[in-house]
Amino acid sequence: LVLVTMRSDRLLFLGLWLLGSLSQVFALSTCKPLDLELAKRKRIEAIRGQILSKLRMSREPKEEEPPLEPEPEVLSVYNSTKELSEEQARQAETSPAAQHGEQEEYFGKEVHKFIMKNNESNQGEKKYVKELLFNTSEMRRSLGEGRLVTQAELRLFVKTVFMEPGNEQRLDLYKCKGNKTHYLNSRTVSKASQDTWLSFDVTETVREWLALSEEEQKLELTLFCGCNTDNPEFQFSILGFDKTRGDMKIISKQTSKSPHILVMSLPPDVSGQLRSSRRKRAAPDEICSEKMENCCVRPLYIDFRRDLGWKWIHEPKGYYANYCMGSCTYIWNADNKYSQILALYKHHNPGASAQPCCVPQVLEPLPILYYVGRQHKVEQLSNMIVKTCKCS
Repeated sequence: LVLVTMRSDRLLFLGLWLLGSLSQVFALSTCKPLDLELAKRKRIEAIRGQILSKLRMSREPKEEEPPLEPEPEVLSVYNSTKELSEEQARQAETSPAAQHGEQEEYFGKEVHKFIMKNNESNQGEKKYVKELLFNTSEMRRSLGEGRLVTQAELRLFVKTVFMEPGNEQRLDLYKCKGNKTHYLNSRTVSKASQDTWLSFDVTETVREWLALSEEEQKLELTLFCGCNTDNPEFQFSILGFDKTRGDMKIISKQTSKSPHILVMSLPPDVSGQLRSSRRKRAAPDEICSEKMENCCVRPLYIDFRRDLGWKWIHEPKGYYANYCMGSCTYIWNADNKYSQILALYKHHNPGASAQPCCVPQVLEPLPILYYVGRQHKVEQLSNMIVKTCKCS
């Protein structure tokens, strides 16, 4: 009798848990079929509210006439953010290692770009070392008090590789504390690296810098070489460095491909609303054909001026938001042990369907350059582009 009672209690607990899970899923959608045009209109209006909400706006900003052209520095920040987003999407598509736990936030992240300081002092005889100086006082002024740094990436552009195909060099990154260095990460450079970016995650390092009072902080790039020599030389050039010396090359601060740190941050009032998530591997786009009826990605291009009547977003002019639509196979049948629970759910929710719904699975961010009044800003909006769908 006790064993039967325990089994009954376990089944009841399982039933309540499943019922609660189903309530969360079906509260989002009734899964009723919609015609494509109605679905597109609903998606467009949802995006209107989504963008304003992520930017913490109650209404569209007042537009300047004529629209102001952004400064080259602001365009450089936007282009760098866009390149980083595209690079991370490609990495997630091709590498299982791109699946990692991270903090995902709803609100838009403001983006700042901090270019490496020019350093004309001789760095000695160490041809295998390059130093990167950053003005941390400028970082604190630009970011302001209390902002949470959610991501910081050191970006280096490999211009020319002098190695033969098949050869490679390892580049190690260190942060400097007084006379000591602390290893952060490494990247491998080969012939395939020419005209591409090297990216290092320096989020924790930048957070440490901001908590200190120093005006400058230094990173160090060091060649690792197992070639039985104490003084290896770079067999590739990085834009912003003189390839023949360890000194910095005099470059314009407007050069978009000079070494820089891209910092994304949230204001204090929303930084507590982060939720833990696991980044899914982005599969190639599953775009539907016109006659496909199963659950898949339906293409939808949003033109900000035409579809939303907005002129205050300077870049991009529009983007493929896409949406999920299509039928899902009924995965529970009358013989399923949960059929009684599903019947109970339908009894209490007659307008809903216990059939799985076609919902987004993998979403990607959208960087935007916009202006409020006479001020331009760059922000990255999370989960704006539907890449894959699933039945859930």
